[in-house]
Amino acid sequence: MIEMNKLLMNKKVINIINDCKDLNFVLKENEMLIVNYYCDNQESTNIKISQTENSYFVLNMSCIVKKDCTININGNISGNDNRCVINVRCLAQNNIGTFNVCVKACEETKDNEIIEDLKGINEDGSIAFIPVLEVDTNEVDAQHFATIGSFDENELFYLQTKGISLKSAYELLKRSFMYSLFNSEFMAMINKGEDKDE
Repeated sequence: MIEMNKLLMNKKVINIINDCKDLNFVLKENEMLIVNYYCDNQESTNIKISQTENSYFVLNMSCIVKKDCTININGNISGNDNRCVINVRCLAQNNIGTFNVCVKACEETKDNEIIEDLKGINEDGSIAFIPVLEVDTNEVDAQHFATIGSFDENELFYLQTKGISLKSAYELLKRSFMYSLFNSEFMAMINKGEDKDE
């Protein structure tokens, strides 16, 4: 249990590796849910989040796009004192990955916080981020960020000056970007290809 808003919250962590099924998360009062999601061949999927009172939801999603796919992430906050954080890291190796990310704070709710942080790297594909905040109340702190780019040539050059080949430098930067949201335990699980819930 952790303390948030001066109340104790029940914390659950769900780790998902290479499973692109649709997901539906419903958070109860005083509940905290962290979802670590990694897929090395992303397919189209829908993720729904519902929050009512004093809950905390975090989605850490990292995926590789190798074929056309659409990912819909929809959050709905219908009560007070909630926090919803959506973090996405995407590497487009081939084709197009479209991410529709929408979080809604309903009318007459207060003291909610919404953060959408979407980052992508185009390798030989492309990424379309469509971040949407539907805010029907004045009592909310809402932020969204979307960045799409490519690997930094200066970082690649620096790694090469340290004796790392260009191919290995690319792989190092890819892994760093893709794993940036995760702790070492989940990264080890990715490398083993396991799923585990806490």
